[in-house]
Amino acid sequence: MSALPTNSTAEVPFNPLALLPEVPSLNNTFGAFLLGTFIGLMLYGLTLHQTYRYYRLFPGDLKLIQAFVITTLVLETIHTVLCMHICYYYLVLNYAKPLALLDGVWSIRILPVPTALVVLVSECFFTRRVYLIGSKYTKAIVAVTPVLMVVFMGFAGAACAEAFIRPTFAGFDGVAWMTSAGFGAAVAIDALLAATLVITLHKSRTGFKRTDTLIDLLIIYTINTGLVTGVFGVLSFVFALVWPDSLIWSACNLVATKTYATSLLAVLNSRKRLTDKVSEDCFDSGTINLSALKTTTGTAQHSTAAERWNVHQSLFAQQLQNRDVVDIHLQPIKMRRGDEESLHTENMEPK
Repeated sequence: MSALPTNSTAEVPFNPLALLPEVPSLNNTFGAFLLGTFIGLMLYGLTLHQTYRYYRLFPGDLKLIQAFVITTLVLETIHTVLCMHICYYYLVLNYAKPLALLDGVWSIRILPVPTALVVLVSECFFTRRVYLIGSKYTKAIVAVTPVLMVVFMGFAGAACAEAFIRPTFAGFDGVAWMTSAGFGAAVAIDALLAATLVITLHKSRTGFKRTDTLIDLLIIYTINTGLVTGVFGVLSFVFALVWPDSLIWSACNLVATKTYATSLLAVLNSRKRLTDKVSEDCFDSGTINLSALKTTTGTAQHSTAAERWNVHQSLFAQQLQNRDVVDIHLQPIKMRRGDEESLHTENMEPK
């Protein structure tokens, strides 16, 4: 029997899926965004708790400070809802629909707006704090921050506009650097404010152990609040440059936005501990020291310090009243002429 003829050039079967556009991997795109949303939800819960604690501790706080808090909470809620909608749209509603992964839904297009506003409110709060406690030189340095804020908001607005102009993720990859540049400006603001505040506090050291301990505590608070936001801001900046075709930078961006809100509320709520620390350092049990005398006689100075550090003054005054402090005021008595003659006559009478 002769062998059957073989065709060495057999045709490869046609694959219809080859005509479809390439679908991005979920690992470094919506998988990363989902993980960022999980972390963001935990931080949002912390924001709710911090807000509740703030209104329990400082119900009569300044109207401006309360405006910072309520604005941050509203923007954080909008930001959280948008992140949840993005995950639900791509991973649930369009499950097993790979073509839906190519276009950006409306919620992901407007996400830069609440993100930028949360960061802006936080930066304005910290800028105000540095401005109030600083000297004329530090105030000149702080004057640079509004310029950087305008740059940050400009890049955020441009990124949002480009998201509508370029509806696909592949098209947006070319302008992802705008988000990176925006967070670069935010990191620059954080570094400038933190450095200015630390230098100002360090120059305020007096050489007294208790006062310097309190100043060191304030420096630690300043570094910690700026460190967390700075780390995630730098990560967003780097990942947007290195991997613009992924959503890892967006996940870091999401977490960074939450840390700005929690940092603002943590600073406000930490005033309770700082007030207790001041009271403990100024009053010793059963003793009267120079710190106590300075506290009781320097009411105006404490009011100024309370305003600059946003310490609630009524709470501070209440704690002072609860202490065993005797404040002695010597006031001259103005006597009438008749009283002076009577007193002179009594002193001249023989005993």
